[in-house]
Amino acid sequence: MTYPNHFPHATFSGALGVSGGGGYVPATAEISDGWMTLWALAPEGWTVVVRAPASQVTVTSRAQSIHLAVGGAKYPLLADPGAVNRALGYTAAGTVASVLDRPMAGAAADVGALRNQISAASSWSAGGGPQFLDAARRSGARVSRLGYGAIAAIGCGSGIAVVIIVTVLTVLVVNL
Repeated sequence: MTYPNHFPHATFSGALGVSGGGGYVPATAEISDGWMTLWALAPEGWTVVVRAPASQVTVTSRAQSIHLAVGGAKYPLLADPGAVNRALGYTAAGTVASVLDRPMAGAAADVGALRNQISAASSWSAGGGPQFLDAARRSGARVSRLGYGAIAAIGCGSGIAVVIIVTVLTVLVVNL
C-alpha cells in the first residue's frame, strides 16, 4: 500500500546574490518533504548552499525577489537579475531627460521602466514564485509577500500624503 506525500513540493528558479563582490549565479530553491534546499551553480556543478527543515526557514518576497533566512544567514534570490541594471538605466535616462527638458524621452524611459517591471514580474511567476511561497507556507516556513500592487499602493499613498502636507503648509503660510 502506498501513502500519499503530504508535503508539498515546489521550486523557484532564479539567481542567487553572491556576497562580497556582487553579481549573481543561477540558483534553485526547493521545498520538498518538509525541507528547503537551496542549490547554486558553481564551477564544479550544482552544489547545495543550505538545507534545513522548512519550519526553520523564513521566506520573504518583495516584487521579483525571494529572500531565504536560515539560522541567521540570508540568501537573496532574484527572478531576473538583469532587471536591476535595466531599472537603473531607465532611471538614469529619465533623469537626463528631465535635466535636458525632453518630455518625450522621459516618457520613453517611464514606459521602458514599466515594461521592465512587467518582465521581472513575469520572470518571478515563470520561475515558480507563487507555487514556492505556497509550498513553503504549507510546509511550515514563515512566509511574507509584498508584491508590486502593495509597493505601488505604498508609493501612491506616500505621494498623496506629501501633496496634502504641502497643501496644508501652503495654506497656513499664506494665511499668516
